[in-house]
Amino acid sequence: MGSSKVSAVNLAYDYQETPNDYDVLPPLIIMHGLMGSSSNWATISKVLANTDRKIIRLDARNHGNSPHSEDMSYEAMSYDVLKVMDNMKIEKACLMGHSMGGKAFMTTALLHPERVSSLIVVDVSPTLSPGAKYFPSYLQCMLKISSQLPEMEGVPLTKARNMVVEALEEVEEHLGVRQFLAANLIQVDGKLKWRVNLDAIINNYQDLASFPKFDTKYEGPTLFVGGEKSEYISPSTTPDIMNLFPNAFIVHIPRAGHWVHSDNPFEFLECVIGFLNAEAEGQLYKNVPS
Repeated sequence: MGSSKVSAVNLAYDYQETPNDYDVLPPLIIMHGLMGSSSNWATISKVLANTDRKIIRLDARNHGNSPHSEDMSYEAMSYDVLKVMDNMKIEKACLMGHSMGGKAFMTTALLHPERVSSLIVVDVSPTLSPGAKYFPSYLQCMLKISSQLPEMEGVPLTKARNMVVEALEEVEEHLGVRQFLAANLIQVDGKLKWRVNLDAIINNYQDLASFPKFDTKYEGPTLFVGGEKSEYISPSTTPDIMNLFPNAFIVHIPRAGHWVHSDNPFEFLECVIGFLNAEAEGQLYKNVPS
């Protein structure tokens, strides 16, 4: 896999400096999932900065404050990551991605293993994601809401988001998911719009839900962190994980669903910090919770 036609964009990002004056360990770069943004990881990043690493949170293309593009291939997203690293003069980094971000970072590790010191994949596998069964209905509902936004001009943003949360109830009963999606509604010069590039996400959704074919492997330290209540990392996906990432450890966090880092942040952080510390000491990560 690889194409000279792929064009990187300049991603928006934020970073958390290590509390110490020295900066010798590879930075940790974080990418959110579909319809998310770097702000989803702000609180977690403050804790992770205590591992003596610079923490860099990215907005993926077509998300947050990053540029919009018709191309949403994972290959293109991997080149976006490398462009950030090049601009920041980072030779190698540990990559941690959730869901879509995990697939973008798996792709980066498989295409450019020399740039990835270690890899943390949060609740996703290199396979077709379970979200493919229901996420298209969210996107179509948001598209329907788009046509109603001009009629909502002048409505305060908080009230408009509450109206979106209510409208999304026809496709999703979970309030937290609806609020997460509605957070993408923003107001610019008094006009309401989606912060995400909804058209590009809809047009590329089948590729985003699946995973590219690779004949390479990433043999660096790798941690897959799933939620105990989630189907995204399951016994059926383990062979695909181990085929591409032969040194992977797979851990499931109790009392957590797809949004592992939000559902059980304490045990998620305990797991991730243990992995990062083992990598820093040049040891294999073996303290795997059952």
